[in-house]
Amino acid sequence: MRSWLYPFALCVTFAAVAARMPKFSWDTVPVFNHMANVSGPFNDEAVRILARFPLVTFEKMQGASLSPCCSEDKIVEAAKQIKATNSSVITIFYLNSVLDFTNYRLHEELLKRPELFLRNASGDIVRIHPGKSPELLNVFDFSQEAARNLWANDCINATKSGYVDGCFADRAGEEAFAHNKLTPEKATAYANGHDQVLQDVQKSLGDNVLIANNYLLSGVTATMIEAFRSNEESIQRLQEAVSQKKLVEVHAGYFDSCKNITDTLAAFLIGAGDYSYYACSAGWTANEIHTDWLTWHPEYDKPLGKPTGPATKEGDVYTRHFASGTVATFDTKTNKGDIKWAEA
Repeated sequence: MRSWLYPFALCVTFAAVAARMPKFSWDTVPVFNHMANVSGPFNDEAVRILARFPLVTFEKMQGASLSPCCSEDKIVEAAKQIKATNSSVITIFYLNSVLDFTNYRLHEELLKRPELFLRNASGDIVRIHPGKSPELLNVFDFSQEAARNLWANDCINATKSGYVDGCFADRAGEEAFAHNKLTPEKATAYANGHDQVLQDVQKSLGDNVLIANNYLLSGVTATMIEAFRSNEESIQRLQEAVSQKKLVEVHAGYFDSCKNITDTLAAFLIGAGDYSYYACSAGWTANEIHTDWLTWHPEYDKPLGKPTGPATKEGDVYTRHFASGTVATFDTKTNKGDIKWAEA
């Protein structure tokens, strides 16, 4: 397969691409999608569903069962599929900002430059488990400009394909040095470089979306609350992101069932602002077993309307009213929510 990537360079040209923000409306619940189809391209029914979402991120495992490389190509092809049905969907390219996943072409480039991997005080390459996997992955050394530029180019080049609008930076707020015995000087340089590469990519994207997972960073447009729960802490995290005028993806489902989304959706509605989007899923893939991302909940079509004001709290209960007449409440003592939907 011929690569769609532009040649890697040691410096990034920060020319902003045409600005495209996802569609946002209070008419109904604003929602997003973030997933991968490990088996390959989406079928027609999946495309039809995905094309209903204004904002879709394609995960690192897109098409992973087809070949070990390269996720860049597979994500672009997935974005192309959705754009062919609905060109207004904002499509997002997944890129981990700590771990060098081996199914990316970026990994092949870094193998040619092993000096760009993060090393501890003993000179050993820092290697980290990606979640529950026994596999150990190398870490980008963002204290070095060349490593920052290679990582940034992988995102920027995806947007040059014509089918990708922005990027998702996973582990954006995580510092790999925390348990890997870096010198204090290296730890500081790494942390500063991690922030800098995200801010530099956002400059290149202009007003397009860079989503910093679980991280509120000055100069970066968007964030995700990855494990949003039906509790007051999650509501307050959402309110804080909204107060900073961030686009916010609220991902529920890790700790609450997606069979009944009332509790997490009510919590979302209590804290949501302009460009806040909701989703519920237990994982990050879609197939015949994991169907959350391809489920269009009936609540998504119910009338909402712009909030008449911020939520109020009396005792343990938050309440928020919406222009359609819909009212959301959330009890912080029981962690239960309720939504009285207006008539359509």
